[in-house]
Amino acid sequence: MSDINTSSILLESLLELERKAVGIKFIFEKEEYDEFKANTIDNMMAYCTIVRNASQGKSYKVCLKNFACLGAAMALGLLKPNNGTISGKRRSENGSYKDLCISRSLSRDMVYCHHEIYGVGIMPLEQYEENPDVVIIITDPYNAMRIIQGNAYHNGQAKGIKMAGMQALCQECTSFPFETNEINISMMCSGTRLLAQWKRDELAIGIPFNKFATILDGIKQTVNPLERNPQKKIIEKKLKENNLEGTLNIEYNKNYDDGAYIGIKGLDNYK
Repeated sequence: MSDINTSSILLESLLELERKAVGIKFIFEKEEYDEFKANTIDNMMAYCTIVRNASQGKSYKVCLKNFACLGAAMALGLLKPNNGTISGKRRSENGSYKDLCISRSLSRDMVYCHHEIYGVGIMPLEQYEENPDVVIIITDPYNAMRIIQGNAYHNGQAKGIKMAGMQALCQECTSFPFETNEINISMMCSGTRLLAQWKRDELAIGIPFNKFATILDGIKQTVNPLERNPQKKIIEKKLKENNLEGTLNIEYNKNYDDGAYIGIKGLDNYK
């Protein structure tokens, strides 16, 4: 069992994830692409749909001919951005923003990959034997809170969060975290919610892989102060089922805010 696989199991033990964490790997040369162990597809598909399928256990490698969404191809470095994207003209004309000035400002602030690649590996994180470049986690707000708390344990405030509800999976959760080396949160975008059919309460988090282990450790370290008893019981049970019970000593009836609230009755029932 690889370290990545073990980390994936620990992540699923500490959080109640309905989807698998997805690893994104940039592939620079055709030879590297041919050797990459994953399924190819003959048709065209949206990047966010491929990420959705990977979150359900499927593994892919895709190149430019497979991209149904050129915006994603531009964000990831498969295609150079065109003038309509750079200028903001296209988004201004379709009514996404008030005027060209606002649209241009948003386009300028989007962070696309500066490299040129041949393809992309998109697989469940647990299936990687070599390190991916970015990890994407699709989840609910509670788990997102825990991931941010895990990041804060080692790194403090997440100061670089940037979102506009546009190009959610490709830019907000892939190219931006990769180029800035910062964790980012996305509320998704209208396009990905149409194409990938995410649930209304799902959001996405993009994490540079080099920070994944630290954030995972932060999630583990903050179980006792920040989780309540019912959730601690679930975590303890899953750790035991996954043969990871020695990873964490669960402490019940103890939280970071014990004694912090005055004059509120019944809180002990929710510890």
